[in-house]
Amino acid sequence: MKNETGFFEGRELKKLFYQFWQPDSGEIKAYIIALHGWGTHSDRLILPAEYLTEKGYAVYSFDFRGHWRNAGDIPGHIDSMDHLQKDTLLFMDVIREISQDKKIFLMGHSFGGLISLIFAINHPKLAGVLISSPLLGMFLKLSMGKKVIKSLSKTLAKVSPNKILDYLIDQNQLTSDLKILRKHIADKNKTEVMTAKAATEIDKFSKWAMENASKLHCPVLIMQSGDDKIVDKEKTKQFFELVNSKDKTYREYDGFLHELWSEKGRAQVYQDMYVWFEKHL
Repeated sequence: MKNETGFFEGRELKKLFYQFWQPDSGEIKAYIIALHGWGTHSDRLILPAEYLTEKGYAVYSFDFRGHWRNAGDIPGHIDSMDHLQKDTLLFMDVIREISQDKKIFLMGHSFGGLISLIFAINHPKLAGVLISSPLLGMFLKLSMGKKVIKSLSKTLAKVSPNKILDYLIDQNQLTSDLKILRKHIADKNKTEVMTAKAATEIDKFSKWAMENASKLHCPVLIMQSGDDKIVDKEKTKQFFELVNSKDKTYREYDGFLHELWSEKGRAQVYQDMYVWFEKHL
C-alpha cells in the first residue's frame, strides 16, 4: 500500500492537508473519499484504507478544519458546516482530475458520516455514500470550566462563537479492541475541545439532515453500531426510514461500540463494505 500526502485549496483558498492510500500495483477500481469523526483526523482511517487498498480501491482523506494539521488558530472550531461541504466538493474535484472515468464514492464515520449525508442529499448524482454510526443524535457533554453544559445556548454561540468548550468523550466507548484503544488514548493529535459555534452548527445540521432525509436519492449503505454510547442509534434508524433512495441498505452490528471500523469484529464490517462497493462499481 502506498501512502502519500499533499495539500489542496479548500474554501476561500485555504490550504488544507490531505493524504491518500493506493494499491501498490494493479488497476484502481474506484476512488473513495473517507471522512473522519469529530476530534480525530485522517490518520485514524488507516485500517479501512489498508483493507480497501488490498481490494483494489484508492482511499483519499483530509483533516477537517479545526482538526490537527488543519486546525488553524482555533482547534475545535468551524465557522460553518457549509465550509466543510465546500471543502469536500473541492477535494472531490481534485480527485476527479486523476480518476478519469472511475467512480468516486463518499464514506464517513460519526461526524464525518453527518458531513457525508448532507453532501449526498445536496448531490444526488453521487455514485454512492457509505456511512458508519452517523452523528445525527449526539449524547453531547460539553463543559466550560467546571460547569457542564446540558444544552448549548444559541446566545452563547452568537455572543462568543470562539468560546472553547471541553468535549468530554470516554475513549473506552469507542472500541473494545484494546490495542487500538491504547493508541486512541495516547494520541496527542486528537482534538478534545469544541467551540460554541461548532457545537451549534453540529446541532443545527444534524436536525437539517433529519428534515431532508427524504431528499437522499443516491445509493446508500448505513452501518450502525448496536451498543453505541456516542451517538443515538435510534436517530440513525429514523433517518434511514425517511430516505427515499431505491437503493438503500441498513446494517446494525449487535454489541459493537461506536467505531465500527476499529472494533474487534471489524472483519465482518469490512466484508459488508467490500460487497457493497463491488455491487456499485
